[in-house]
Amino acid sequence: MKCFKLLILCSLVQLVCLQGVGSGLNGNLRLCIVEARGTYKRAGKFCPILDEEQSGVECVIGTDRLDCLRRISKGTVDFGPFSPEDLIAAQWANIDVLVTNEIPHRQRSYERTVVAVVNRRILPDSSWSLEAVLRNTSLCHPGNGVNDLRPLSDTLAGYLESLVIARSCESGLSLSENRIKAVSQFFSKACKAGPWVPDQKQDAELKLKYSNLCEACETPSCDANDRYWGVTGALTCLLEGAGDVMWGNLDDVLAYFGLDSQSNQHPSSDNFAYLCRDGTWQPLKDNPKPCVWLNRPWPIVAAKRKTAAAVSKLVSSLQDGALFDGHWHGALSSLLEVREAPTPLYPPRAPLDHLATARGFREAYSQNGCDPPRHINVCTSSLLEKNKCEWMSEAASVYGVTPPFQCLIRDGVAGCLRSVQLEESDVTIVDSDWLVSAMRDYKLKPIMHEVTPIMEQMDTVFAYVRKNENINKMADLRGKRAAFPRFDGFAWHSVIKYLNNEQNGCTENLNDYFSEICAPGIEKYNFTEEVVKKYTKTCYGIDRGLDDGEKAGFLGLIHNKTDVAFASIKTYNSYKVERSHGPAVGIEIIPLCLEENKKYCYIKWANIGHIMTIKNLTSVRSHEIKNVFGKLDQLFGTHQPFHNPMFSLYGPFSHNLDVLFKNNTKRLATDKIFETHPYVGMPLNFEGSLVNDTFDSCHLSHILALNFAPKSAPVVAILTLLTVVSSFLLY
Repeated sequence: MKCFKLLILCSLVQLVCLQGVGSGLNGNLRLCIVEARGTYKRAGKFCPILDEEQSGVECVIGTDRLDCLRRISKGTVDFGPFSPEDLIAAQWANIDVLVTNEIPHRQRSYERTVVAVVNRRILPDSSWSLEAVLRNTSLCHPGNGVNDLRPLSDTLAGYLESLVIARSCESGLSLSENRIKAVSQFFSKACKAGPWVPDQKQDAELKLKYSNLCEACETPSCDANDRYWGVTGALTCLLEGAGDVMWGNLDDVLAYFGLDSQSNQHPSSDNFAYLCRDGTWQPLKDNPKPCVWLNRPWPIVAAKRKTAAAVSKLVSSLQDGALFDGHWHGALSSLLEVREAPTPLYPPRAPLDHLATARGFREAYSQNGCDPPRHINVCTSSLLEKNKCEWMSEAASVYGVTPPFQCLIRDGVAGCLRSVQLEESDVTIVDSDWLVSAMRDYKLKPIMHEVTPIMEQMDTVFAYVRKNENINKMADLRGKRAAFPRFDGFAWHSVIKYLNNEQNGCTENLNDYFSEICAPGIEKYNFTEEVVKKYTKTCYGIDRGLDDGEKAGFLGLIHNKTDVAFASIKTYNSYKVERSHGPAVGIEIIPLCLEENKKYCYIKWANIGHIMTIKNLTSVRSHEIKNVFGKLDQLFGTHQPFHNPMFSLYGPFSHNLDVLFKNNTKRLATDKIFETHPYVGMPLNFEGSLVNDTFDSCHLSHILALNFAPKSAPVVAILTLLTVVSSFLLY
């Protein structure tokens, strides 16, 4: 019996030994990867190879690199490839990971080495301070880019400037303008080509105000098309005598002057020198290890602490012979984007310990700001939104987006609108259903919009009816039963505006026009029970908790509970997909086109989201908000510049869609968007109809006629309606 027990024990020990330490099936290590931009998808090609050849590695596809970090933190994946900037975010977010390997692409210590090159004519006869050497000289600036590598990220460019120039913190200027002013006052002139801030109007104003920073450029437009823009452009600026100093990548300097080549086809470097951070200088020629201002580390592999040793062993096995072997080692190399044998780190390092090996890199992300500090407070209405907002804040801070974000949470959308009104928060983001309430009840305005050029993805209001019901034009809806997706929402106000325009005055309200009305959500406005029942008794599915008002409207059409449903084209397209099965079989629903809008048919259209602020916003604060969100859009939006995204502004978050921003958003834009294609050619815009607070007096009269019974929650809205009803203009 003892021998039998011993045999069982040995078998169990062997089974445990065969189990891996990973979080996947049978202890497999789970690799989190993010697909790169473009049509070529690595996961579809290489992940099946890992499974087929029993590599002990499983793939998990992350939305973005920070999503992979969150998954490692939660223990659902074990490792992944990351950038050094990701490690900064991981440290700020207190994510416990270890760096197991570097992924170099060339045989050298760092991916990027930044040096300063000067014209020898500015060098003194003896050593001076760095400030004394550079003050009142001319700067050839490579330009700020949104890419983390070229020309220079805002964070890295700002760090280099901070080593020479004292910070400016004037309260009457935005943080961006303070930084520009400091550079303008330190250098006599410069070529700082390319956009300074995302907002084009403010960019032009700043370039006019600080024109000496464009004086050294070849063209006065001072844009990214200037011959002196970029690293090579800055070197040309230096070579041609337009400027005295520039920062650039060591590789670019060596290639430009041919210092790593035997060719004689390159410009002479005799008149130039490396300037060091202590104010000394070194020759360009025969100087393989010049003084460095900043090093950027290579991409790395990071793993959760429990699996770090196993991951290090796995990745270190990808040596030269296995990198492109056509089997699972080659597949893993492709997924990690390994081009040279990875460098193991023994023992694996904490993120900050690893970054400390690169001169200046960690310090670039720990610069002090102005005192008192400035923030943009974003109000969120759910814990999920707040979590995404906080990760957005981390990503923005890594890439130097200022002022930084702070994320607040309040009870629902109304709570956030109230928070902005009271100036506890600076902004909140709402959909079109809340636009009227935000402007009317809380005195807010949209400062930017979430936009898409695709009409099918916009917020739209169509009138949908059953085919063959003898309803052929909008006028035929008089006396019919109507279903709205929401009381006091986008569709509600769109129909009121249409009827008001058709009647050329407030002669008939909705209650008179339609025989019955379904308007879910009216129960939240504290009307009498009689009024609530009147406006909800015909709503399909309300007794079963169906809270999708547009879908309920279509079901009401299908089951003959209503004659017209006001809904978006998105819901209509979903209905067409589902029509082949279920209760919609055999029932055809069609849009009823407006006579004056035969091309598009909709009653109104609106952008899919709106960033709301107070109306009396200062110009400085307005510029800061526009530029911060514009920069976010550049860095993390649909057209983000990275090989694979660090953070997805409009992507899914924690497996949820439309968190904080809509997933169909193509960009963030100001009201200027309405002057561009295709929006300028689309009639009946909803936001435009709300300009100058011209809310619908018919709607207000209608509300007051509903026997309003105010209680507690919507006091602000009620008082607003009662006090302004007599002063609103007709459409």
